Amino acid sequence: MKKFILAMGMLSLAAVPAFSQEAYPAQPVTLVVPYAPGGTADLLARSLGKAISADTGKSVVVDNRPGGATVIGAQAVLGKPADGYAALVSAASFVINPHLMKLPFDPAKDFQPVTLLASNPHVLVVSAKVPANTLSEFIDWARNKQGAATFSSFGNGSSGHVGFEILKQLAKLDMTHVAYKGAAPSTLAVLSGEVDATLGDIGIVAQHIKSGKVKAIAITGDKRSAVLPDVPTFAEAKLPQYSSQTWIGLWVRSDVPADRVKKLNELLARALQNPETQKLLADQGMQARPMSSDQFKAFTQAESERYQAAIKKADIKLQ
Repeated sequence: MKKFILAMGMLSLAAVPAFSQEAYPAQPVTLVVPYAPGGTADLLARSLGKAISADTGKSVVVDNRPGGATVIGAQAVLGKPADGYAALVSAASFVINPHLMKLPFDPAKDFQPVTLLASNPHVLVVSAKVPANTLSEFIDWARNKQGAATFSSFGNGSSGHVGFEILKQLAKLDMTHVAYKGAAPSTLAVLSGEVDATLGDIGIVAQHIKSGKVKAIAITGDKRSAVLPDVPTFAEAKLPQYSSQTWIGLWVRSDVPADRVKKLNELLARALQNPETQKLLADQGMQARPMSSDQFKAFTQAESERYQAAIKKADIKLQ
């Protein structure tokens, strides 16, 4: 009997992947970014990579795989071994897309959350030509336009798009959505007066607000931004139930061992405290938001359900 138990124990050890027993990281880590170079997620991934390299002595490769509404990047990670050396750095679109399109994978089953990396609140900004300076004035103005008022977003189905749809639903507004390919052209459309309003990221819109080229109506979050201290929160503007933000997180394949996920989580938590990364986040109007994998899982589930309800009610479809 003792020999049988010993043999079974040896078989159990043999079933454990060899890479789960080695020091981590023992080889280069690849951060797959499903967007073109130069965006916030890309800049954050590169800064984190430098910090992790300095921390561990191992190189970190940032692999940009834009296209397919983040599907191409996600598939690239699924094509790598389940050893924790390849991870996906994505924005909220990762949990929005399943409610908008048929995917070649199941995000909830094929991936596991590692950590939230960073986030920033959205700022409701309007064109200088819009005769509104407060949220109540904007709501009254938009309602009087009877569907003629417009808003831009940085992509159909993006957090900025769905976030504005949630605002419309709460404030009972009828406005027309105009999608652009990225935050810069979406903001430019408001600057030029081509559209009336947008939900912008602080790092993109702050300079235009301070120059007076656009007007800031309100900001999401439970407190005012240090970058825009004069802009009231939606709670202060009498719409406390409204929330919308840009956030970036990190996922790995679902079959990556738990100990690897924990080590990767710890590496990222340290990297997010790196002074250069902290400066980059501040410049982008973002804050580091490290959390445990379980906390991030609960966060993404809640975000997914919130977006799903808004998408269904607004009948949003990708074009």
